[in-house]
Amino acid sequence: MIKPIKRTTLYENIAKQIITLIKEGKWAPGDKLSGETELANSFQVSRNSVRESLKALELMGIVKSMPGRGTYLSPDVMRNINKIELLWLFKNEGMLKELMEARLIIEVELTYLAAKRANQDDIEKLASIIKKSVDAVEAKCYSRDIGLEFHMTIAHIARNSILNNFLNSITDELAAERNLIKMKYADETILREVREHKQLFNYIKEHEASKARDLMYRHISYALKILV
Repeated sequence: MIKPIKRTTLYENIAKQIITLIKEGKWAPGDKLSGETELANSFQVSRNSVRESLKALELMGIVKSMPGRGTYLSPDVMRNINKIELLWLFKNEGMLKELMEARLIIEVELTYLAAKRANQDDIEKLASIIKKSVDAVEAKCYSRDIGLEFHMTIAHIARNSILNNFLNSITDELAAERNLIKMKYADETILREVREHKQLFNYIKEHEASKARDLMYRHISYALKILV
């Protein structure tokens, strides 16, 4: 059976080459990267393509843009690169779909239990994460680590140690998956993610367990659709 060819965008190729250069030691954590013009000349691409790739790398936590000063490698750049490469490995070997299917089975039911069992302290904790999300979106500095914190907090609220421990065991894989979404669909999905998290919070707060479960299923299914 002939399968559709998946196209790789120019900025993704540039980002991957920059990651390779970092691993080869061209830059160390905290170093300033070459300027956009120099990178564009080196890769023989436009400055816009370089700028787009740097934006993706910043969303992945690999670089940090300092207005008026340039772009620098983040202190924990290698850890974030390892997360990204872990997910690329999963994707290349067809394992990403299995990871997402595991999330559908586990997180959907954890959300149902969380809506049943949430107490006032739990509600306040989720509310603080939602506020952090909204503030970050308004400040244009949203990190999907905030989204991961929301999901892991729901798992904790469910109070099922076996399911919670299993989810904790794949935290790096989940973080890597979210970083890939950042790289490929950053602007398209941030507002959708925050909007659905707010609705999930409302359902959990009102103990509407079935509605919370159904929304979490749709929420993860959407990520599965765009990644696989």
